[in-house]
Amino acid sequence: MLFYEQQIKEFENYKPEQTKAKDFELFWEETLKESTSTPLQIQMKRIDYPINQIEAYELFYKGFAGTPINAFYILPKNPTKSLPCIITFHGYGGNKGSISNYMKWIIQGYAVLAVDCRGHGESGEDTLYSIGATGTWATQGILDKYEYYYRKIYIDCKRAVDVVFTREEIDKSRICLHGASLGGGISLAVAALDNRPSLVVADVPNMCNIELAIQQKFEGSLVSIENFMHRYPEKSKPVFETLSYFDNLNLASRIKSKTRVSIAFKDLICPPQSIYGVYNHIDAEKSIIVYPFSGHDAPGIISHIDETIAYVKENL
Repeated sequence: MLFYEQQIKEFENYKPEQTKAKDFELFWEETLKESTSTPLQIQMKRIDYPINQIEAYELFYKGFAGTPINAFYILPKNPTKSLPCIITFHGYGGNKGSISNYMKWIIQGYAVLAVDCRGHGESGEDTLYSIGATGTWATQGILDKYEYYYRKIYIDCKRAVDVVFTREEIDKSRICLHGASLGGGISLAVAALDNRPSLVVADVPNMCNIELAIQQKFEGSLVSIENFMHRYPEKSKPVFETLSYFDNLNLASRIKSKTRVSIAFKDLICPPQSIYGVYNHIDAEKSIIVYPFSGHDAPGIISHIDETIAYVKENL
């Protein structure tokens, strides 16, 4: 047996205990209820894009507590039937990118909603906590579960599903959540909070088995959380208490959608064992792709891109 095959076997048997607080389910029940008090207030503006075979729109909606969220909504030209839809979320510090990035989906007849996450791209920033105060989005409000950045970003992105459900041209039974890193973590969390999407593709997802991930990572947003606790060691316990509400380790068992996850053994940002810890708690139909010799950039490997296209085509 090769060394990485042995490691895979070990990870397949790794199922850490969840760290749910007693009020975990109530917290999310209340949060979801609170989120419905804000109307979506969807606005769309046609984009004159130089690819004639598509219809592209800049779409705005209200996220958690009314924060404006920006997205691209892209359709095949003159759609004549109900369309499957892919909702995409980008990586930490990134944005939704170019409309041209989504042509591999549009030419197959999919609609795409590509979301700029809160504080990223053209979406609104949380005005209560500035990045400069703590250095990163990952530590905004981290001492209060009700004010924590990830509470807001998870709900912002859950409301993207609500947006898609308002569109008459979309087949509501064929919706996929797709993202890598931050986007992969969000895809898992949204699927846990909203069982309407039928498919989840989460590549090298973050916010997985966070206590372990903080111990094993070398780069990425979790470094900022560790630096915060280095600066304020007396606040370490409340930090981990807050994080437990947003850890996909504790959300995973709520997922009902068919789910595919990818991991990379050389990933310094989202360690593979931490992702396996979440994957092994998912009870829905699932599969995992392992890259023993790749890092956090594994979703950009040509064979992975092609496999993802085939997987979505087969399952959506």
